[in-house]
Amino acid sequence: MLRMMWSADAVVDEFTLRPGESTGWHYHLVPILAVVRSGTLTRVLHDGSVEVSPAGTMFVEAAGRDRVHIGSNHGEETVRLQVVYALPEGAPLTLDATPPTCCTAAVKAGGQPAGNPWPSARTA
Repeated sequence: MLRMMWSADAVVDEFTLRPGESTGWHYHLVPILAVVRSGTLTRVLHDGSVEVSPAGTMFVEAAGRDRVHIGSNHGEETVRLQVVYALPEGAPLTLDATPPTCCTAAVKAGGQPAGNPWPSARTA
């Protein structure tokens, strides 16, 4: 059983990244659970580590401004993610962030997108 210490919106959303697209550097206010429904998602995390998640896998992203990350689709197939959030009412799904110092090479290598399909204006 999950007990919330605040009034929360449970949000299940689906996001799509076409080949070559990225999420933009961002972070979350709460941990999220994501399932990769198709394609392969490559994420660069706050510490410069890289995680590759193919279709059929799931992962949890940690919350907090110190846990910025970017997700990219370097493959030829569209990435479809199903994401679950439990947010305080009205909170944004994501907050835009600048890349951490250790990750500037990832940005130069194409990690920075033309646009963020998960803009910080989206809220629960």
